Amino acid sequence: MTEERWLVDTDPSARLPIYTRLNASDVLSDPITPLGADLGWIQNILPGWNYGYAFHGSYSLTEQPDVAASSGIFYGHLYINLSMSRLVGIRGGLSVELVDQLFYGGDPDIPEYVGHPGDENADASARLAERNAWIMSTESFPELEEDRVLADRLRTERPDVSTMTPAALVARARSVMPLERAAWRGEVVATNGAAVGPSVLGQLLGPDNQDLVVRLVGSAGDVDSALPSYALWALGRMVRANGQLTAAFDEGLADITSRVRGIDPDFDAAFARFIADFGYRGPNEWDLGSVSWETNPELVISLVDRLRLQEDTASPTARLAEHSQETGEALAQARAIVGDDSEAQATLAAALASARRFAAWRERAKSNCIKVLHEARVPLMELGRRLHESGDLDAPELVFMAVDDELDLLASEPRALKGVLADRHRAWKDLFGLELPTFLDTRQPIPPLESLRRKGDSAVVLAETGEVLHGSGASPGVARGRTRTITSMDDLRSFEVGEILVAPQTDPSWTPLFMVSAAAITDVGAMGSHAMIVSRELGIPCTAGVPGATRRIPEGTLVEVDGAKGTVTILELP
Repeated sequence: MTEERWLVDTDPSARLPIYTRLNASDVLSDPITPLGADLGWIQNILPGWNYGYAFHGSYSLTEQPDVAASSGIFYGHLYINLSMSRLVGIRGGLSVELVDQLFYGGDPDIPEYVGHPGDENADASARLAERNAWIMSTESFPELEEDRVLADRLRTERPDVSTMTPAALVARARSVMPLERAAWRGEVVATNGAAVGPSVLGQLLGPDNQDLVVRLVGSAGDVDSALPSYALWALGRMVRANGQLTAAFDEGLADITSRVRGIDPDFDAAFARFIADFGYRGPNEWDLGSVSWETNPELVISLVDRLRLQEDTASPTARLAEHSQETGEALAQARAIVGDDSEAQATLAAALASARRFAAWRERAKSNCIKVLHEARVPLMELGRRLHESGDLDAPELVFMAVDDELDLLASEPRALKGVLADRHRAWKDLFGLELPTFLDTRQPIPPLESLRRKGDSAVVLAETGEVLHGSGASPGVARGRTRTITSMDDLRSFEVGEILVAPQTDPSWTPLFMVSAAAITDVGAMGSHAMIVSRELGIPCTAGVPGATRRIPEGTLVEVDGAKGTVTILELP
């Protein structure tokens, strides 16, 4: 690493220069591994993201986009291109202020918009008008289904990696990644489409009724990233109903996977089905170098351990039933606000249906992309395991400290890179815990890596009793409880059932934790972020995008979360 930048940092876009970490941590919360950045993002995902904007209609590849037109990597972390989000909004007829609110929660420190002569584009606006009309009316998304079929085929046709040579393992990983370029068309269209319905609802209902939008949208149903939670709930019920399984879990989680095997054949079969169906998921799952539920099944067991402690009344089905009545009441209220105008009533119905469909489709698009990544991860994990066993790597995960150009050498003469990858791993670990700039305006010099402070070095103003913290309404409902701050899934066992989760952000691997929480609060997030969508599916109140929540709210604070209004009221400090 140099003092200026990290090994795989990208050059910023000259045309679209402003980037943000807001919502980027929803995708990649940690520093990305060098191989995950190079083989995964720079070569395939970023070009696929750009292609997705072209498919969406908002941007033409003839405009010669930089690789980092959609997002970039700075300080080893993913940054989303804020300029591109604004460009899409402008060409779609939205104000910059509304775009900022929808995608970034209206952060007060967001850089001021400075126009560019090419921002307004009649051809792109015409394409977007056609696309938005489709978003408001379609009941199918054929390309998304095509992506799902292709991604699932990778899994069903996966070769036996245990029998493959190192060169073949590398070739397998390289061969599947270009499919990300296709899968990202669905991700971009679904993500942008998920903002259209709520935007129309907000305009219909007026600025004084924005919390009603959250209550209206409610559950989308059939959300891919919520489905593992239902399956985990069933596994937790099986443990709770079986005395031998319960006793094994009560002894602790050390060697639990081997200790429970054979106690209940039905549990063993259900667990195997879970890994087959959802093993591609895991913490920080957008990085090739992260573990998944398949590569580390103990992560699943830890989640089952938390869920088995819940009473049956806390099932996600029961929670959703409670919320369905509130959604119905919200719809009646919205209809009354719109009045007797038949055209407005029809627009209300269409916007609501679109918002729900695209919320689900956005999560499906993510699943398609993650499935592809995982099929590249599996052979690379196998390569790392073997090289560690042979003494050529200090740890299996160091295979992800290589970049793509080094993979052939790693497969043929791995010991030649042993020291290099170990040194790089130490430098990569130093990227954790940095106080990253929320926004980067790359028209100005980017602050050098060495200038960044570490989290905890800067003072933070703690919340006070009676203070109301504001974020974005995510999932309706009001809940009171004591807070528990979780910054990593490694902290899972400290979480007690019924506490209020306070987290920096969440990815789909966190969703089972929502099921044991009374409510959720996140540092970052806005309409359409993962925390919002899944909290609605699992029926818990959620306020997202509360700046510094994990640092400002002391653990054990009694709070009230209003998930529709997007507020957190501090009732009592510990």
